[in-house]
Amino acid sequence: MGPHVSEMIAESQLIVGWDAEPVDVARHIHAHPTLSEAVGETFLTLAGRGLHQQ
Repeated sequence: MGPHVSEMIAESQLIVGWDAEPVDVARHIHAHPTLSEAVGETFLTLAGRGLHQQ
């Protein structure tokens, strides 16, 4: 629940429906600043390519 939750639901539904692997999602652009960017960052990390890792 939240003011922009539809942004994350749409992206998550596409990922689940596509049965996508982290590397599949990580190669797509996720606009900044958006909540879908957080989804993209998560999948980049899962694919071993996180941008903001220390």
